[in-house]
Amino acid sequence: MTGSRLATPALPSPRLARRTLLAGGGAALTIGLAAPATAQGGSLVSTVFGGVYEREYRKAIVEPFERETGIRTQLKLGSSAEWLTSSLVNRRNPEIDLLLLPYPDNIRAVLENVGLPLSAAEIPNIAEVAPVWLEQWRGQAVGLDYVSYGIAYREDLVPKPITSWKDLWDPALRGKVTLPNIGVFGSWEMIVLAARLHGGSEENLAPAFPALKALRGSVRQFFRGGTDITNMLSSGEAAVVGMTTHIPPYALIDAGKPVRYVIPEEGGMVGAVSYHIARNSRNAELCKRFINFALSRPVQEAVCNGLVAGPTNTKAVIAERTRERVPTLDRLQLFDWFKVVPQMPALTERWNREVAF
Repeated sequence: MTGSRLATPALPSPRLARRTLLAGGGAALTIGLAAPATAQGGSLVSTVFGGVYEREYRKAIVEPFERETGIRTQLKLGSSAEWLTSSLVNRRNPEIDLLLLPYPDNIRAVLENVGLPLSAAEIPNIAEVAPVWLEQWRGQAVGLDYVSYGIAYREDLVPKPITSWKDLWDPALRGKVTLPNIGVFGSWEMIVLAARLHGGSEENLAPAFPALKALRGSVRQFFRGGTDITNMLSSGEAAVVGMTTHIPPYALIDAGKPVRYVIPEEGGMVGAVSYHIARNSRNAELCKRFINFALSRPVQEAVCNGLVAGPTNTKAVIAERTRERVPTLDRLQLFDWFKVVPQMPALTERWNREVAF
């Protein structure tokens, strides 16, 4: 990415500069609605991830929004792939008005032209959002929150502290590492990272595969989800998780396990979720009000502190505990997903042929 704003999907530099994060300006709306709220009625259908995410999302966003506006929000559980497929199949008459999607499905949604264009003219609190959280989805979506990807390890089971992504290739870690299986969260980030570390880029991911093949000898198992991470680190079956969000490691840290989560010196990777309004939704105006509410400073603070995630609103001030666990974006790498997503079938085939076991 460039040193200021992400004007196009191309990201020539891996870092997000601090001045980009402080950009945004705009009107200072406090709770997401420009006028005093009254019971308006109506309803919309949106999506949400299950578990803790659903609990905190309902508490911080959905329930206050319904109380303030009288607009009912029906949430659909499931997977982002299912939601996106539904939006494509039912494009003319969508059953989902507002999609909340993670990478890479939020990029696929843009490539498929699923979402309406979004702007601060219709959603005023977008003016307080760091530009990267609108521009990277070409104005068809806006980010709600983000998480970091780094390395987690058992301090009692590795010979020395891990500080760099390159440490994953240390022979001393042979048989002690777990990595995401292809298609699992973190797997695409792992491929891009490996390519960057070995002279490649989003346009040239080929260097990742010899490097990952070399790393395979250190891999105890490829994990398939957060439960695998928790179980393997807790039991000591794996001493190092080579690409994970901060959430599973801190669950173990809070439980008293000798686990450490680090953002490597080259920078961590970033995960994010974004809102997309279905183009033919009959409830588009209600969706805009919902997004505006979710992006307001107090709501961003509430949901991000509950989820332990980073806010997209530059004016949001998160609690100390959240700040300690979620790095600022200048410590993370964001890459051009639009160059990676079309390559995914070929990347999957090559991973299964050269890396998997």
